[in-house]
Amino acid sequence: MSFFKNMMASMGIGSAQVDTVLEVPQSGVRPGDTITGHIIVKGGSVPQQINGIELLVMTSYIKEVNDTKVRENVSLARLPLRASFQIGANQIEEFDFNLELPLYTPVTAGGTQVWIKTSLDIASALDAGDNDYIRVLPHPLVEDILEAVDELGFRTREVECKYAPHSRLGTPILQEFEFVPRTRSFGRLDELEMVLVPAQGYVDVLMEVDRRSGALSEWLGTDESRTLFRLSESEIRRGRSALANELEQRIRRFM
Repeated sequence: MSFFKNMMASMGIGSAQVDTVLEVPQSGVRPGDTITGHIIVKGGSVPQQINGIELLVMTSYIKEVNDTKVRENVSLARLPLRASFQIGANQIEEFDFNLELPLYTPVTAGGTQVWIKTSLDIASALDAGDNDYIRVLPHPLVEDILEAVDELGFRTREVECKYAPHSRLGTPILQEFEFVPRTRSFGRLDELEMVLVPAQGYVDVLMEVDRRSGALSEWLGTDESRTLFRLSESEIRRGRSALANELEQRIRRFM
């Protein structure tokens, strides 16, 4: 019977299980916030060696492979919680944790999801795991910028994370906000795309202005303009109208 139980445990049947309980507000969390909670590990039908436990902040992104868009998962942060230990049959172990969300954690908007993955590395067996999805609100400085864009008369058309391993902004992914004008005040503008990467005291902004142009301009690739600039916290905190005016001036330079 012991051999049978060990064999089944190695296949994941009757093996140790893990459950993560997050202590997060229903309204959501923001990049830079600390998530608290505890992990419950319950032993299976036989004693097992646990090589380690870690938490991962996960999201997904769009990547082009052979001219086809595919969605892949990526880890944004890792938190090792416990080194090797043994858990007995039906034994229960609990661990508390504090996990800080990276400042570049994407907002859960559009098709973007963020979750906390608990990984339980079990020796000579299938690893156990637990996924807990969370709602991520914009970083306060990013939220101010998004509100200023809204005040200018734009609406969000799409939000998408893209693979950017060589980005100068230092993140494995970039979350792109795509806006379209609601009014005629930006008559020549077809769409506005922005990537907003917050840091301590500032936000890096990658902006692309796509103008309505003729077929020749599109063929020559002159209907789009890109710029990278930085907005300090003091510039963002001047007020929504002042910030909207700053963004409008930058947008109109390319129209």
